[in-house]
This record gives sequence, structure tokens and C-alpha cells, in this order.
Amino acid sequence: MTITERDMLRLYGDAVMAGNAALFVGAGLSQAAGHPGWPQLLEVPRSRAAIPKAVEDLPLAAQYFVQETPGGREALESHILTTLSGVEVGTTEGHRLLARLPVDDIWTTNYDCLIEESIPDATVVANEADLSDRQMAGHRRVMKMHGSLSRELQPGWLSSPVITRRDYEEYEAHHPRMWSLLRATFLTKSFLFLGFSFTDPNVEVLLRLSRALRSIGTPEHFTVLRRPPDPENARLHDLRVRDLEDSGIGVCEVLDFDELTPMISRLVRRTRARRLFLSGSDSGQGDFLELCRILGYELAHEPVSLVSLAGTAALEISFAFGGSLIAEERYDPDRVRFYFRPRPHEPTPQLGERIGTAVYTALPKEQLRSAVLAESRALLVVGGGGTTREEVSTAIEQGMPVVPLARSGGTALDVWTNTTPETLGIADSGSRDWTLLNHHNVHIATAAAVRLASRAMYLGDR
Repeated sequence: MTITERDMLRLYGDAVMAGNAALFVGAGLSQAAGHPGWPQLLEVPRSRAAIPKAVEDLPLAAQYFVQETPGGREALESHILTTLSGVEVGTTEGHRLLARLPVDDIWTTNYDCLIEESIPDATVVANEADLSDRQMAGHRRVMKMHGSLSRELQPGWLSSPVITRRDYEEYEAHHPRMWSLLRATFLTKSFLFLGFSFTDPNVEVLLRLSRALRSIGTPEHFTVLRRPPDPENARLHDLRVRDLEDSGIGVCEVLDFDELTPMISRLVRRTRARRLFLSGSDSGQGDFLELCRILGYELAHEPVSLVSLAGTAALEISFAFGGSLIAEERYDPDRVRFYFRPRPHEPTPQLGERIGTAVYTALPKEQLRSAVLAESRALLVVGGGGTTREEVSTAIEQGMPVVPLARSGGTALDVWTNTTPETLGIADSGSRDWTLLNHHNVHIATAAAVRLASRAMYLGDR
């Protein structure tokens, strides 16, 4: 049985946050950037060597070309080099998002250099010798398992490609360090396999590992695969998915690969620190300050940190939140952060209570708002006016969930009234709590807001 995206993000995200995760990137991300896939890469060699279409095993087709063509190996490598070097490509949003994931080891079977271009400070491991050189050790590594193009201006191979059936069969003998490290990583960390399809011959690597090591006991591993629309291919897909699941790899299905980049974006958000951005100001309702305090007390029971630009609503909520933690001897000043922008012609703002951490930045208003939101998991809106509306718009642009506490009035009520849960990124959180956001009882409304925020931040499924 396949797993939902939410479960995959929750389980794999936990592994990332614990430092027990690795990535394995397949050809899908390179194709999204404009590189040809395996069938296109081998189209000319197949035609040149008159290899029948009945040969669907692409590494075997490459093996036949090498056998049947004078200078076959050199010709094949030259063709691949020329083809890949002749395509003008650049890193995609998917590559840039992967670079933001706090994962140290990124494995790939791709020959191109798009991953290392998106992580310029990463160490590239492309040869057996690289693994024996201690000077190559780095905090982040890109493991080029099946060969790599050179990043020099003159096109060339940094390490020869694994392409033929014989290359696959003899990989362990010719790359003992790389294979041993892959096995060790598979046994000790959760892998997320991205950009693979069942037409990719490198799926064989995934299955070989999972079948061989299943009996030993491994961490949970995951992959994202596209479900074919036609019934005949869907049946074959189901059989292959079952094979993966029986081998210990959870499969999350998508209907189209266009869903992959937004999914990676949500994974990046899921692996941030548990920060909830507070936005809002006094809407003029008589019980507004009391609502803020009740909300702060409710949030103190959640494993979150609060960040804000020190608006009036955020201050009241944060002080109640911090006061509750102090009373229960759970206080940590880093769990409440107030960010301030430069105000050269105004006095330095003073906090009304000695709670939390004040961060004085050199960023102008718009940049500061965007930067703090980019390090948060969700936005909670309480009351508010025009500035709050701007913060909501920025959050939506960044794909961040927004929870508008409609009972607090102001912008929160306006957003709740005129925007859908789908637009705000909380459509899967249930209609009941969405309705309760505007309940006349302040305790019921704030409790619903906390539940929605908790779910949006992947803290629970209440």
C-alpha cells in the first residue's frame, strides 16, 4: 500500500531532523533541466549498431553497441559527452530546493554537474581514490556513483560513466569503496529516492540494495513515483510498486512530475526549525488582548518557537507564551524571537517584558519579512491591518501555510472570509477547525487555530 505525501514528509522529515537521512537523485531532475533521458541518449548508438527495438534493457543495448562498433567504448563515451555538453541547461528550482535540505550526503547516478552547481561548497566524490583521500572529506558530499562530467570549460569525463550491462554487473568489483559506502549508508540512514521511474535502469540499483539488505534490517526508505494514467501500464506499475514495498521502500505516488518541485518545497519547510511566525495588530475588538494571551497560553503546550517582527499581537502572544514557560520551568529565551529592522531616525524599540531574544538586523522591512518567513514553518494571523496583509501575501508566495484566526477580526477575518483553505495551504487540515476559527467563544477559536497551526507545521494530526 502506497503512503501519502504527508506521511512521507513526516517520516523522512523526522530522519532529516535527526541527522539520519540521505538523498538519492535520479535522471528525472536532470531531464527537468533539459538533459535527454536514457532512451534519447542511446537513440543514435542504437540506430548506428542496428540494435532491435525489442531490446528494452538499455544497459544491454549499450553493451551491444560496444561489442558491435569499432572503438565502441570510446565512441559511446564520446557520444554521451558530446550530447550532454551540447545542451544549454541550468539548475532548476528543484535543484535549488534540494540544496537547502539539511542532508549531508547526496547520491546520484547522473553524469551532469547540476547538483554540485547548486551546492558549490559540497565535496564531489567521483572516483574510488576520492574516498581514500582524507582531504576530500567535507560536511556535504555529492556522491557521483555512476560517473561524472568535468566542470572544466573543456568538456571531458571526471570519471568514466557506468552505462553498459557489464558495467552494472561488475560495479561492485570495480568500485568496492563506493559500493561499500552505499551499503553502509543504506543500512544506517533513511534514503529518499527522487527523479526515478521504472524505465530508468538505475532502479535496479535500488532494488538490489533493498532486497539484499532487507533481512538485516534497515531504516525506512522512500521514493516518489509517477502513476501512469492508462490501465495497462497502471497494472504493471502496481506490480512494481508492490515489489518495492515488499523490499522495504515506501512509495509515494504523484499523478504528474510537475508535483515534485512543490513537494520538495514542502519537505524543505518540514525540515526547518519549528518556528511559527506571528503576524497581526490590535483590530479594535474589546477582548483582543485577552484573546492574544489565551492563544499564547495554548501555544505554550506545543513544541514550537515563536518569531515575529514585534507587532502588538505578536508581543502579547509571545509574552503570555514565555510567561507560561517560565511558570512551568520550561523557559528558553531562544523560543521567542523578535526581529527589528534599522530605524536610524527613531529610538530603539523597547520590549515591555524581559522575555525572549531581540534580534536587531540591517535588513530593510521587505527583506526582513521575507527572510524570517523563509525560516518558519507556518504563519498565524491575529487581527492586523495593511502590514499584516503584506505578510500574508509574502507567505502565500513562499508556499507557506497561513492560519487566520478570524475571531480576532481585522486582516485575519478578511483573509478567512475571502480566501480558501486551498490557497492558504491548509486544505488537508479539516473543515471543522476552519469553521471554528470564527467561533464566538474565544477559547474554542484559539484552540482551533493551534490545532491547524500544529498540523501545518507537521507536529501532529489532531
